[in-house]
Amino acid sequence: MAYDPIQEDCLRLILGAMQRERIYPIENAPFIESCLQKYNRDPASLVATDRDRSFHLVTLATETIDYRLPFAQDDETADREAAEAEAQLREACELDPGNWDAKRMLAAVEAETNDAYVGYLIDHRAEVEADLERMVSSAHDVYAREFANGFGKRPYVRWLAAIAARALVAGQYRLALDAAEDCLAFAPDDPADVRLTAVLAMAKLECTRDDLRRFRQKHAAAYRSPTPARRRHHLAEKTSDAWELLAELAIAYHELDFAGATRALRSILQAYPHAAEALYFQAEFPDGVFGRVNVMPGSEDELVLAISEATPLLQEGLGAPDNAGLAVWIATHELVEGDLQESAKRQRAPHGARGVGGGGEN
Repeated sequence: MAYDPIQEDCLRLILGAMQRERIYPIENAPFIESCLQKYNRDPASLVATDRDRSFHLVTLATETIDYRLPFAQDDETADREAAEAEAQLREACELDPGNWDAKRMLAAVEAETNDAYVGYLIDHRAEVEADLERMVSSAHDVYAREFANGFGKRPYVRWLAAIAARALVAGQYRLALDAAEDCLAFAPDDPADVRLTAVLAMAKLECTRDDLRRFRQKHAAAYRSPTPARRRHHLAEKTSDAWELLAELAIAYHELDFAGATRALRSILQAYPHAAEALYFQAEFPDGVFGRVNVMPGSEDELVLAISEATPLLQEGLGAPDNAGLAVWIATHELVEGDLQESAKRQRAPHGARGVGGGGEN
């Protein structure tokens, strides 16, 4: 799910090498394998142009901002790495003024507020789209067309996905849904998984569960994936994504259909490992700046990410001051408490008895 910046960097550099050496057809497996080995040894060996270097810097900055900074051990380390990543993004913008990923990420880092960042994304959306149209129309050889119709479209997709995700955080739910719909119209196969943001926005807009089903039917291509990398974990193969289940749960809760909310909660507990812990603690995770953070589909990490993105839903109450919010309803639900108790029993089991794997000491 989402985008893998390292994989994208590698494939972009391989395509560039093919263009320089006039390798054709571009599905040349031996050449691709040779380049993969070079990239694994030293990515810089494939960097030949300012555009290459610019996106490679984006990849390095992404690894820092999205995957290391959230787990920094101390403020000094975090500040040093953040400054280095920001410098990389500035250099990327200077090397390639058309690198909209770098510009978007730098704007995210520099923005004083989320609202300011949303404003930036909206103000420059037309420029990103116009640049893409120029790239596609000027692609006159097989390599340029391959780039324009593939990698060249991704920054615009990520731009729309960022509008949707950050508008949701800003409480601009209609804007979030509209941006997601625009993204799905442009890329029906949904490479950015923007449908996940869309269903959360729909829940905040008080859509019904029938509306969710119609959305899924309308965007059926987004729910089909021919690539193994996006297959669901075996534990979640026949269930909806956590985002959709959380949206269904929130809608049912808002409608006072507590039986329906409980069914959605049970589905989450059955679909994801260590789900009770994630549903109880409801940890918030920083939004990815390059795109949605890459996690294993069907994993506990995916559920943690979904719960974090669903924070606007979890903060809802029933209206009266003495009524608990949805977050508390979930955390204190008997299904969650029961699973937590069972997990605690397994952790206290005598040595030799198999406990719960991962996510803590047994």
